[in-house]
Amino acid sequence: MKRFATAPLFFLAFLIISSTSIVAQTPTGIITGKVTDGEANEALRGASVLVVGTKKGAYSDVKGKFTIKGVPVGTYSLRISYVGMKMKTVDNIIVTSGETVTSNIVLMADTKKTQVVVIETRRLNDNQAAVLNQRKNAAQVSDGVSEEEIAKLPDADAGQALKRVSGITLVGDKFVYVRGVSDRYNYTVLNGASLATTEPDKKSFAFDMFPSEFLQSANVTKSFTPDLPGNFAGGLVQLTTVDFPSGFSLKASTSTTINSNVTFKDQAFQSSPNGSSDWLATDDGTRALPSNAPASREEVNQLLRDAKNFNDPETQTSAQMKLQDFARSLKSSNWKNESISAMPNTGFGLSYSNIFNVADNDLGVIGSLTYSNSYAITVGTESPVQAGTTNEDRYRQVQAPQTSTRAVNVGGLVNLAYKIGTTTSISIKNLYNRSSDDESVLSSGKDIPQGIDTKFYTYQYVQKSLYSGSISGEHTLPWENMLFDWRMGLSTSERDEPDFRRLRYSRQSTDTSLPFMADISQTPQGDGTLAGRFFSNLHDKIVNGAGNVMIPLGNEMKLKVGGSSDYRTRTFSARSFTINQQNGFADSIDFTLAPDKLLIDDNFRVGQLGISEDSKKSDSYDGTESLVAGYAMIDMPFEIGSENFRFIGGVRGEDNVINLNSFGLAGDTINVKYGTFDILPSINFLYKATASTNIRLSASQTLTRPTFREIAPFAFYDFRSLFTVTGNPQLKRTLIQNYDIRLETFPNPSEVLSIGAFYKSFKNPIEESIQPTASEWVKSFSNGESRDSTGKVISDGLAHNFGVELEARKSLSFLGGYFSNILLSFNYAIIRSEITVMYGKLQDTRSMWGQSPYTLNFGLFFVEPEYKTAINVAFNRFGRRIVQVGAVGFLKDPHVYEEPRNVIDFSIIQPIADAFEVKFAARDILNENYTRTTDGVTSSTAIKGASYNLGISFRFK
Repeated sequence: MKRFATAPLFFLAFLIISSTSIVAQTPTGIITGKVTDGEANEALRGASVLVVGTKKGAYSDVKGKFTIKGVPVGTYSLRISYVGMKMKTVDNIIVTSGETVTSNIVLMADTKKTQVVVIETRRLNDNQAAVLNQRKNAAQVSDGVSEEEIAKLPDADAGQALKRVSGITLVGDKFVYVRGVSDRYNYTVLNGASLATTEPDKKSFAFDMFPSEFLQSANVTKSFTPDLPGNFAGGLVQLTTVDFPSGFSLKASTSTTINSNVTFKDQAFQSSPNGSSDWLATDDGTRALPSNAPASREEVNQLLRDAKNFNDPETQTSAQMKLQDFARSLKSSNWKNESISAMPNTGFGLSYSNIFNVADNDLGVIGSLTYSNSYAITVGTESPVQAGTTNEDRYRQVQAPQTSTRAVNVGGLVNLAYKIGTTTSISIKNLYNRSSDDESVLSSGKDIPQGIDTKFYTYQYVQKSLYSGSISGEHTLPWENMLFDWRMGLSTSERDEPDFRRLRYSRQSTDTSLPFMADISQTPQGDGTLAGRFFSNLHDKIVNGAGNVMIPLGNEMKLKVGGSSDYRTRTFSARSFTINQQNGFADSIDFTLAPDKLLIDDNFRVGQLGISEDSKKSDSYDGTESLVAGYAMIDMPFEIGSENFRFIGGVRGEDNVINLNSFGLAGDTINVKYGTFDILPSINFLYKATASTNIRLSASQTLTRPTFREIAPFAFYDFRSLFTVTGNPQLKRTLIQNYDIRLETFPNPSEVLSIGAFYKSFKNPIEESIQPTASEWVKSFSNGESRDSTGKVISDGLAHNFGVELEARKSLSFLGGYFSNILLSFNYAIIRSEITVMYGKLQDTRSMWGQSPYTLNFGLFFVEPEYKTAINVAFNRFGRRIVQVGAVGFLKDPHVYEEPRNVIDFSIIQPIADAFEVKFAARDILNENYTRTTDGVTSSTAIKGASYNLGISFRFK
């Protein structure tokens, strides 16, 4: 651990020294100036100023000023561009050693409507230089990654791209943790609008659903200003798709991937029956709940009672036939398992963009399609830990699962943007993505307390869809150049899990000569954890709108006011059916047969196998959540002497109401109404030490609210984790105080050096907790409060989180020669958190759930100047973190930890004839174990394999 804590500090010091002192070896000078609007006589912020013939350049700041340092001695031309303005070239800029030359530029509005001029003057926002410029001028502390950066590495989705950002880790390959706090403390927006979620028990967004090809940039805002949602602590993840194209482009791409665990492995992949439309991530009904299924558990129970009504033979026979027909309609063929040799994974992409002249105005059109089909095998061990004195008696179970997964992802994007003159723009953005995971798990092992050897057969198909659409506008009003922007959006998601099938076989461990027999319960109720079929469906929908007005007050001071409204609806339903032996003993059935031979139609008959239901009314719920917010903030640049400062501050008010409807265990109706109103203040100071250097200070209060599941006062059995999940209606919202300080400098447009620190204080942090009962493990949620031996709360929960973040992105051009083609990227975060919880006399002091003590990213990017060959290498590592909070008192350290692992990715990109591009990428080359431990003992391991991808694309311009 110590080497990871010290080495990055020396590395950053080397880069800072390199960028300041070493560069002085070559005679250089400085170019400064100011860019203004010739008609309005106002400063232009974000104008691009490039030194022709070099890689030097800068963007103008909020006052229109720019500074370009380290320009070698010589005579140059400057090229200046800004959206809606005529591009301008200024010649004969003479740079002398150690001197500063000033060139003030006046740009005029571009009144020409020819496509050539529009393309030439439009500024692109898909490169890292643009992202860094936005960050330099932003009101908040933020970090991000651009489309240009994403394209260099084998990052297939938004989550993989985001893990390159300082202080961010990726959990479960899809959930983003920011600054050491779990995904429930983050919030995600797409093009400024809230996103629906496909996760039934989580607040977070599953980033594996969002292909990286759709991203223009992914930014993480780490400090709060009143014009942002207040429902986050770690970070606000802002995903942005392309708004306006730079011109005509048509791109087609295809790729193939092999994985060391699965591709070409003889008969290694376990495949369950497929539907005809699985290739489109859609079940065709093969796994659907049959139409003759009883409408509810009550109806199932009534049929079971009628089936034993010997006093009414007609009713008895009718009930028996209905149950038999239903059991047989649950297709036995779905249990079939086939071993195949998986072919390489495939992917396709097609994108189009163009600008059209419509009524003498520009209409930008962007369309994109993406498709992927992949196979994966994960092999490992599962060994839950219990108290014991030797390694042998520390395990409740020892399992060796092999998981075969076929994943399909298909998506499309259509964006339209219409610019009306220089004062109005309208955008319509639409994104749809659909994915499926078809998973077969074969697991063999031991259940040590029961003294049995076991085999598990588990088949799960999950299909998810996400739609996000919005229409937005930006308008420059005639009154003092006021700016008004608005947005209306709709986001819907669905998660459908048809026919999750489970069957266990066992035999006594003392006699291995015995055959394995299916564990089908002899009780009428059955046991769905051993033999059952599960169906669930989740619908999530958000309708939102927002409006903002920016009012110039003179002297570059601005007042910004606005409001927003979100309305979410959610429905979740689940049903669990069990397989049983009708009369306690099915004497004519061979229970040693494989699942597809055992569970055939003929075995579901009177006196043999039957079906029951163990789902409850409380397994389903519906709810609504409304959020109405308003804010006011001021953005005020000012000077003290010759020093430049900027103050951004204000308040935001949020009124939130959650309504939840479900049932108790006794079937009684439960309605929960959870309402809060909060005032969230924010203060941000920015000291502009130089044109390229900022010092930031920030203080704010934010919050995070409970989710539907977390406050639901009913129990739900999660067949994936094998926990009973119960909500806590007494759960309070978490109030978070946030403090940030950061020093950042931007030596050149694509470079940054920064160091920052943060501190967060949590009142009533929402934490997951696991508690054992006499018969099962129960997962619930708490505010980290301390309780006495009777369970009474004796003090509020308190936690804190603090850390240091370092980042460097620096060209090695100061070393001259071939080093000029190398760029190094590095970020490192050291994070600590602590929460103390009392359970009677038991005390648990630990890190917060999901917090890594450090995260580290390192990247090397090289471009060969003659052939433009790009070679990119990236390294990622995170520190040990709690992924499941355990029950205090049973083990010295009862929590489940994910251990660190090293990840190296590599790519080579070769452009050909300015139209083709060939890319080879290797992901997770080291292929290290995914390891979890409990109380110092390994509780699970997994190997997923290294992946090697070869792709080719063609772009026609």
